[in-house]
Amino acid sequence: MSDNIYSKSEISKILKTASEIQTRKDLYGNKDGLDEHELIELAKEVGIDRESLLEALDKHNQPEFNTSYSWLKATSRVQQVEMVQGEINEENWEEVVQEIRRINGGIGKLIKNGSSFEWEQRMQEIGYKHLSFSPQNGKTKIQAVFSWSPLRLLTLFLSFFFGGLAVIVFLKGLGYPKELGVLFSPFGAVAGISVASLYLRSKFETEKKKIGAIIRSVGKVLSGKQQPSIEIDSGLEYSEETVNRSINKESESI
Repeated sequence: MSDNIYSKSEISKILKTASEIQTRKDLYGNKDGLDEHELIELAKEVGIDRESLLEALDKHNQPEFNTSYSWLKATSRVQQVEMVQGEINEENWEEVVQEIRRINGGIGKLIKNGSSFEWEQRMQEIGYKHLSFSPQNGKTKIQAVFSWSPLRLLTLFLSFFFGGLAVIVFLKGLGYPKELGVLFSPFGAVAGISVASLYLRSKFETEKKKIGAIIRSVGKVLSGKQQPSIEIDSGLEYSEETVNRSINKESESI
């Protein structure tokens, strides 16, 4: 035993630490953590239902991707993984594809891999888009990857080249020697890259919004919350003359 005298603030800290240690022992015993079954049982004891805990585990286990644009790297890739209610299957796959085409535009390659469904669109000069849908216990895991690295490289190169060339042509038009234009051309190249970065950032935000819209829309389809579209048959359109005639008949009958 120590003869140390502890102040009130020290006593408070010591007791708080002891309480945390005791709680950790009660929860984990001699182990460093809990497995999924033990975590479910623990959640049940504190009043958290199984479904809520499993949903929290799904979100926790999903990989985290950088969702912000990097001006230095000129980000050319967007990734997102989400778990939505409802399972993908043969019956609703066609409707899912329609939603993808409606939001993204264009036609993609359809792939069936086991119980999973995939949609892929590749453009050699621009990049590729890949969507994967995997059913998991009444839910569907959606993985989306949109990449446009070839477009980024082409955009940066052309902006760099024509930016520098524009300075040379501009100074030559003012009567300055070509050597001076070459000397100042790097400034034009940098300006060109800056403009390209603005375009690439806009591209990044656009593709990011598309992925979000696709996931939300597909989630509605799979969960059965999608509102059915209503189409009006053109054959049911009435002319003004027909409407007036109907009104007159109603008036005469009255």
